[in-house]
Amino acid sequence: MKNKITISGAFLFFLLVQWYGIYFMLYNHPGPLGLNDSASYIQQIDFFREFPLSSPSLAPSNINKILHPYIFGLLASLMGISATSMFHLNFYIGIFLMGLTITSLVKKIDSSALFTVIALLLFAFHEGKGSYHGFFWVVPSFYAIMLFLLTARAVFYSKHHYIYGLPLLALLLVTHSTGIYLGSLIVVAILLHETLFKRNLPGIKKLVAFLLAVGVIFIGSEYLYQQHILPASFTSSFNSYRKVEFQNLMPATALNDILETIGRHDFSKYFYGLYTPLVVYGLYWIWKEKKYPLLSLFMAALIGQILISPLSNYTYRFFYPLEILTWIVIAYGLSKLLQPREWSTAGITAKTSRWALVVLSSLFLYNTIHQKAAHNFYFKFYNPLFLEAKAFTDYLDNNQDKKLAMYVKLPGVYMGLQQSGMDFAYHFNPSGKNIARDPESWLVIGENLRLYEANNGGFRALLPKDGALHIKTPALLPGRYRIELIDTELPGTDGISISADGVTLSDWQEDSYAVRFPEKGMYPPIMPPWYWFPDTTWPLHNRPMRKTDIVRESRKHSIDFTLHEPTASLMLRNSGETRYLAGMIQLTNLDTGLAQVIDFYWGDETTLKEGISLVYGDKELPLLWTDPNGAPGRAYLFQMKKAFKDAKAFTYYGKASDI
Repeated sequence: MKNKITISGAFLFFLLVQWYGIYFMLYNHPGPLGLNDSASYIQQIDFFREFPLSSPSLAPSNINKILHPYIFGLLASLMGISATSMFHLNFYIGIFLMGLTITSLVKKIDSSALFTVIALLLFAFHEGKGSYHGFFWVVPSFYAIMLFLLTARAVFYSKHHYIYGLPLLALLLVTHSTGIYLGSLIVVAILLHETLFKRNLPGIKKLVAFLLAVGVIFIGSEYLYQQHILPASFTSSFNSYRKVEFQNLMPATALNDILETIGRHDFSKYFYGLYTPLVVYGLYWIWKEKKYPLLSLFMAALIGQILISPLSNYTYRFFYPLEILTWIVIAYGLSKLLQPREWSTAGITAKTSRWALVVLSSLFLYNTIHQKAAHNFYFKFYNPLFLEAKAFTDYLDNNQDKKLAMYVKLPGVYMGLQQSGMDFAYHFNPSGKNIARDPESWLVIGENLRLYEANNGGFRALLPKDGALHIKTPALLPGRYRIELIDTELPGTDGISISADGVTLSDWQEDSYAVRFPEKGMYPPIMPPWYWFPDTTWPLHNRPMRKTDIVRESRKHSIDFTLHEPTASLMLRNSGETRYLAGMIQLTNLDTGLAQVIDFYWGDETTLKEGISLVYGDKELPLLWTDPNGAPGRAYLFQMKKAFKDAKAFTYYGKASDI
């Protein structure tokens, strides 16, 4: 009973730490977590949310990634929530299932409650990295690892390894593109276990059965692909991963690839670096206690990681199972190290060695906690999409009679906002010519992403050659003023001038400008200690967890001027080449400190529609927009109707040549 309570407590700790990490990253996070990678997962979930009984041939998923979007798309449909909400909920569900999987497996490996507790405490802080994913990224690769562990449990620790193992293997193969590799590790582990350790040749029949299962699924999917029932096959995944044909593999090149793989810090720290004593100690006890299934799995994963290096362009995507098994090995060694009876009978030398391992294991845990917290901070601020999602979907819902022209970077994000009852007619990157033919039937959605990446592109405000922007201000009293063009993406200020009070000025001063992430309100009210002081460098680490709030470096141009007479407007003129503006125009009264801002990124629609206009020739026009570097192109201009921060709604205005 005591052991059950202890294990339950460790399981609860695992959930709380991992779930809090998810909560921390999602807390007031702008947009879906993990853009741009998450957009494709959300789009796939949304397909099955909308068409839960659809044929796989119509799905935007490969056969070896079909299980995750299908299950969570079906759940989203049943729960009546959006694909984005389901994607985020999937993180909590996945961590819970992984906790059960780890608990179930380690209890089968060894009945020691201490082993189970240590494993859960360590995995509570497992994070991973972008190169091979990990517990921070609950997507098909995560579930493939979970199914890999469950299949291993069924094969090595169940009396009914065919009844449980074969269905789990089938699910593994249709969960992620690494499924074939993970299934191969199971097969190799069976081979090692039955021949090298048990010397049980009749046990090879288990190997044959699992090979046949893999073969049947593989050949079946290829046949369905050829019959156009499936949109893609395992072969297409192989082609995307493959670096070189096996028969064309050069020994010298293969050796270099292997040396590059084992030279990476992720690999070396376990196998010939700082944590090697912990791994060796764990392996010693696994061998001594004859935990041959775990040893076979570990050896298969280690061999697989080395052999896959010259064959794949994405070698470290296959590091995931090796790290998980290595942590289990370390946890087993620590469970033996911390047993009181091992200390009571040890001599001075043995106790000294054990104390050294205790210190090293404490350092391992310390660095693991730091890695988790630091990566949570990184991912929390990674590729944000500031979108007023509720207002956006309500606006589209009220315009369902329109065709939606979506000029956006990540279509899946917008598809993932739909909930039950919504059916938006999305058209991604249609020709501007199509919109011009029937402008009344179209509503245009364009992005101008402020903090997503350094060079985002998207819709920009037009400032044509020999045109001007009329900045409509409240009555400006005589005094000293400064106008600043901030982060506007202007390559320079040649031909750009400001006119006010009958005076035209063009002597701009250029300064650097750091575009910063607005962190106010981004942190939960209660945080565990490892999230405290993100700007402070931890001992033994050379960088703080939150390295900087600067997203990118930009420029600003400013002019100081004096008004001698009251005026109600300013003109930003352009006598040079046509420009397309992002960023902000800020007018500041240097005497009072009051400022007026025209924000092309996040400005409210009233200011962008009524506070500024385009003057061209003898005409005053509304502020006009287009994407100058992508569809719909510079030839077609649009008028803003509604602003939702990083996305805006537009209607077609006309051709640039006609204004």
